[in-house]
Amino acid sequence: MIDTYFGLFGLLGGLIIGLSGLYWGNKLAGKKRGLDERHHLIRTKAKSSSWIITLAAVYVLFAVAILNPGVSLAFVLAMIILVQLGSWCCFLFYYQTKY
Repeated sequence: MIDTYFGLFGLLGGLIIGLSGLYWGNKLAGKKRGLDERHHLIRTKAKSSSWIITLAAVYVLFAVAILNPGVSLAFVLAMIILVQLGSWCCFLFYYQTKY
């Protein structure tokens, strides 16, 4: 039972830390004029490219979950979120060097 409490604490703590980092990062970037059209173009392209990779990962991972009953749904969902965030990060770096 205590593991559940630590898990919920970590989930909520991560959410709070992530949102506060997003807030302060945007605030500092706005002061340094970092939120321009180039910034929005890179973020939009990275998100759309990342969703294409995630869609392919969803099909592959759910096919694996159907064919192999030993694979849990929690594992599949964790892999999907890792693919989403990892591909988004990679595309951000790619589009920042491209533009």
